[in-house]
Amino acid sequence: MCTVLAVSTSGFYDWCARGTSERARYDAVLIEQILKMHKGHEKNYGAARVHHYLKDLAYSCSRRRINRLMKAHGVCSQYHAYRRRRRSPGDAPVFDNLLRERAAVDKPGEVWAGDMTYLKTDESDFYMAAILDLCTREVVGWAFSRFHDADLVKSALDLAVHNQPKQQACIFHSDQGSEYRSGLYLDALVNSSITPSMSRSGTPTDNAYVESFFKTLKNELIHQRKFKSIIECVANIIDYLGFYNERRLHSGLDYLSPKQYQLLQSDCP
Repeated sequence: MCTVLAVSTSGFYDWCARGTSERARYDAVLIEQILKMHKGHEKNYGAARVHHYLKDLAYSCSRRRINRLMKAHGVCSQYHAYRRRRRSPGDAPVFDNLLRERAAVDKPGEVWAGDMTYLKTDESDFYMAAILDLCTREVVGWAFSRFHDADLVKSALDLAVHNQPKQQACIFHSDQGSEYRSGLYLDALVNSSITPSMSRSGTPTDNAYVESFFKTLKNELIHQRKFKSIIECVANIIDYLGFYNERRLHSGLDYLSPKQYQLLQSDCP
């Protein structure tokens, strides 16, 4: 056996007579304490909390050592953070992200982007869909509903198409939500001669401008007060949209409002 293991005979017998190392004996003490502690609600403890528990008992150990011992003895937390499972895309079409390789948008009406957000009132919760022009950052379409469905996002698109001029080859960018991949919505895009574009799966930064708008809306309005009803909240949002489009200074537009920036763009040759 010594020949197979490429060790000397004297070294092998010395190892056999050596006995358990001090480190191994201390490991045994630690795992005994871990198993003693790891019961009841403490079964939800991972290595970080177990390490803190042992340090409080004056046991000298590193978190890495605790992690190794727990793994070696099959001790693990019963708690795992809930992660929402992504639904299978099914047969609904998913479109390429046309903005990834595109240069900066320099004309109003070239690219629109949309998304939805969830809002709360004392009366009930509801949803808002919004569409931004990525050149001017103006909110060109919006809609509200108790349900996040294709009708909600189509209503926002209908408002944008009705009220705002667009370029002939206008692109509409969204995430891969089922509402934006529905036949109702895609037909509305085709009928308006708009080309669909979609973010990569699980990549909200692909639609960062709309995400940023919703964050601004909530920080500057929604989180500032408590709304008793949906009607009250919607009325305040519409009033804020007027301020946002007409007067709010936008750092991404050299501290011009979307309307001021649009006028500046129209004056350029």
